[in-house]
Amino acid sequence: QTTGIRVREMPQPKETERVDLELKRYLDPGAKRDLMRLVKQIVAMANTQGGRILVGVTDDGQRVGVPDRDRSKWDPAPLGDQLDRYINPDHVEVVVAFRSDGCLEGTAVVEVTVPQYPDPPLVLCRDGSDQSGTIFRKGDVLVRNNTKVEAASRSDYARWRREDRQRLLESFKTVLLNPSATVRITRGDETLDPPSYLLSRAVDLFRQRPDKLLDGEDLLYLFANRDYLDTGSADRRRLLMHSSLRRQATLWFWLGLMDAKPGEVADVLFEALNMGDRDKSDMSRAMVRVGSLFLTPARYRDLISGMESSGYVHIRRAAAQFREIADAKASIDKQRRMSIEGCQASDLSDQDLLERAEREIEGGRNVNISRRLPVLGIEYLLRKMSSTGS
Repeated sequence: QTTGIRVREMPQPKETERVDLELKRYLDPGAKRDLMRLVKQIVAMANTQGGRILVGVTDDGQRVGVPDRDRSKWDPAPLGDQLDRYINPDHVEVVVAFRSDGCLEGTAVVEVTVPQYPDPPLVLCRDGSDQSGTIFRKGDVLVRNNTKVEAASRSDYARWRREDRQRLLESFKTVLLNPSATVRITRGDETLDPPSYLLSRAVDLFRQRPDKLLDGEDLLYLFANRDYLDTGSADRRRLLMHSSLRRQATLWFWLGLMDAKPGEVADVLFEALNMGDRDKSDMSRAMVRVGSLFLTPARYRDLISGMESSGYVHIRRAAAQFREIADAKASIDKQRRMSIEGCQASDLSDQDLLERAEREIEGGRNVNISRRLPVLGIEYLLRKMSSTGS
């Protein structure tokens, strides 16, 4: 199994060293000793809370950069293979980026992003050394303590045990403390993670790969177990909005449940136009409808202009069909008036809307879910927006 390392351009502000950030003036991954130092830092960060290693930055945060001619030394394939050799059979997916902001022409800072390992500790499986000495030994368990790499202590093992117990406890809580909720522990032969852990790991992947979104089943699972989720962080909210924009069954509920603000919704809509995922055709109509509720008329026109120049034909068609904000709002009103088994969503209480959505998910019929949940969710969102004066 090889480590997935991808290269992307990513401007960032000036940084200072801390527990989740290591600054190196220079490292040459083609040199044995420097490679061992890099592996040591990656393993320690993964065992702690994840973080980043910036190469080409001095201890006081000055960007001296790495010459562009050295970029080939950070080639994903051999670097990933080397990392896997020292942590086999475990696996850490690391991302390499080049940042040219603040650097002299012809140079860039190398950024290595390390995710927190979900099942610590990572244990080094072989010695790391060269002619000048030993960097680490087989069996070492390393962590970062402030800005230093150290051997794991008793408190680190205690922390990992607590985290394991917490994940297990959340699984039991889902079943025992909320028996009326729809809980999906398995998907076929696949065992699902506890809801909060699933969302946390998905956010880690989303930070590394903006095209890595939650799928429709994940969104339904998280919605059914929403009482156990913390959606306060900006990254979690962005991930849920981007994902449900492509898989619209729960979109309107998430916007209402998170009390989405116009600014953050606008950011997601305009980001979505430039993202490289393959689900853009599914989000075309949702974009204009969401935009009609959260954007000013001027910003809505900007959105339509961006959609008109999209490379996706479905997005261009939606822009042509809903060129005016009133057209998109009329589409929402039309769907809102749809009845579900003779019942109007407007006749249901807020709690009834949520419970009815849960029953639809429990029924598991994809056609009904995709048709009925948006009707319920639009009603729920519009009520929330009305109650807050939006």
